[in-house]
Amino acid sequence: MNNQASDQKIIEIRTPVLSDQEEDNQNNKPQQHPLQFLYISPNLFVKLWPEIKKQLALLKTTQNNLTPFNVQQSLEEIYCLHFPNPQQIKSKINFRNFYLALDGFPQKKEFLAKVPQIADLALKMDSEFTDYLSMLQERVELKRIQVAILLANMFLCVMHLQPDFKLLPPVFIMGKLFNRQNEDNAQNNIKIQKIRCLLYYFLHVFSPEFKPQDRITFTRKKQNLTIHSNPLCEFIYCEYGQMENVSDCYIVDFANKRIGGGVLNLGCVQEEILFLTHPEALASLLITTEIKPDESIIIENVNRLIMYDGYRDKFECKGTVKQIRSVNLICIDAGEYSGSYHYQYKDYKRELIKSYSGFYGISRICTGKWGCGAFGGEWQLKALIQWVAASLGGCQQLVFVNDEPYPYNQAFNLLKVLNSNQLWEQIQKYCQKKSKEEMSKINAIDFILSQKQF
Repeated sequence: MNNQASDQKIIEIRTPVLSDQEEDNQNNKPQQHPLQFLYISPNLFVKLWPEIKKQLALLKTTQNNLTPFNVQQSLEEIYCLHFPNPQQIKSKINFRNFYLALDGFPQKKEFLAKVPQIADLALKMDSEFTDYLSMLQERVELKRIQVAILLANMFLCVMHLQPDFKLLPPVFIMGKLFNRQNEDNAQNNIKIQKIRCLLYYFLHVFSPEFKPQDRITFTRKKQNLTIHSNPLCEFIYCEYGQMENVSDCYIVDFANKRIGGGVLNLGCVQEEILFLTHPEALASLLITTEIKPDESIIIENVNRLIMYDGYRDKFECKGTVKQIRSVNLICIDAGEYSGSYHYQYKDYKRELIKSYSGFYGISRICTGKWGCGAFGGEWQLKALIQWVAASLGGCQQLVFVNDEPYPYNQAFNLLKVLNSNQLWEQIQKYCQKKSKEEMSKINAIDFILSQKQF
């Protein structure tokens, strides 16, 4: 990838922002340990971190006879510390999902034996993060061990969203996964399967395959769009398979504008599954504010660790992969048209700008039906828009994974005689007619192929 942001400065943003009164109170307090991490603002840090450390230290020193119930109790204790009245909150939660996730887990004993090490890992925030974690303005680079420390703190319920910084995704609160609420059994099973993905992740962290000094990068990209007459890049249409199994490609994450979507709650579609099978991507939830319409997020060098089967409430964690490989993700959020299907034919330029911001400078990309499930997009249109964006951005090969056996390979081969500007003109013509509801059943590909001048 030709990373345009590689020579830019890494901007440190101190957040959450304190009110004037809070700042004055903080300045009058004695010097504290330099640990100040995201979501525990300094006024709460003084009260919470010493208490949290006590709980983590108890877990760390409990080497023998540690049971799932003991760990569940510790998680509840840490979670409740974040609330003004911990006892009241404790009476309203039940982290039984942790117990249920371990029940029947193939490596239950091995994981319980690692819990003290996970607690010790969480305590390493003191040494690895001596200031606020940088918010993702341009580029943030973290060692793999630092990502593991952040995920350990998330897993042990140390991280908790503060009310003074609501622009960040609230979904990283791990308590939502652990808490057994009023969901039906199928919904709750999603939570249990997600927890098992994380159990496997931590087993990997303490394995010989883990490379603590490797670097993972998070980049916020914005690229000015220029339409020109580039030849269309190679387009490969796949009728089966999983996107994340395509090698040597950047994988498109069909992102939520608040990155991660419902990954640590009940959501279980493409983005959530990507983040569960590549758990290091979860660190992006801690540093990424809402993605703007002309931006993308690039996550590079996260490990593919988890095998899975199914989708939505059929999702099932199937253990770890046989061969670990690093993966790069292009996180782009599609327009939401489920409530107004025809609006996508007026908003199509937004989709080109969005995908171009992510695709620019990347030579091989694997994508699919971006924004075409719950968001209501027409997949044929989205495929063509992404093809134009990739071609304009200098991509050499775009792999499109779909599950429809219709002979679209032939259709895309016919379209290759156009250049990127010509295809974009045809897309605009199609969308203009569609927005006026002049056509009903025809899709973008069939429309363009039907044009006499074509």
